[in-house]
Parts: sequence; structure tokens; C-alpha cells
Amino acid sequence: MSEAIAPLLTVYKAAAIVGCCDETIRRAIRSGKLAAYRRPRCTRIAMNDLKAYLDTYHCPASEMTSPTWNYVAANGPSSGGKTDSAAASRLAQRMRNALDKP
Repeated sequence: MSEAIAPLLTVYKAAAIVGCCDETIRRAIRSGKLAAYRRPRCTRIAMNDLKAYLDTYHCPASEMTSPTWNYVAANGPSSGGKTDSAAASRLAQRMRNALDKP
């Protein structure tokens, strides 16, 4: 009849598992996203609750398949580098020449 009691994690251990700052875990607890057992000067988190939080809310950047989040940012015009057309290049040269004249 004895059931095994699942070990509870401290905020610091939960943060180490998730790979974030302990304050991030505390914010999740305060906002109600992560269930925790609170006592004065002692907050404990069940491993099942931490797994549920990770499945629902946490999205680490290391699991991204593409380094860019936006298709347009990856495939659209660049903010630097060479200009796209010869006309834009000629216009930029004319503007530089106009600024150089006294």
C-alpha cells in the first residue's frame, strides 16, 4: 500500500533542468503557468508539473529548425550589402555626387 512519493524539485534545480534563470521559474509560478507547492521560504515543484509547463509554454531556441523566424526576413530584400538593381545603384551615386558638390 505504500506509494512512492515523487521527489520535488527546488526552484534552482527546476531552472537548471529547463536551462533558464531561477527568476524565470518564479515568474511562471506567480503567473499560474507552473504549479508549485509553497511554504514560507520553501517552494517545491513536482517533476510532472515541470514537464507539463515545458510542453505547454516553453519553446527553447535550440530546437528551432531555421535560424530565422520570419520567411520574409530570410528571403526578402536585405538591409545591407549590394543593391538589387542598377537603377538604384545609379540613383545612390547621383545622390552622393550631389552631396559632394559645394
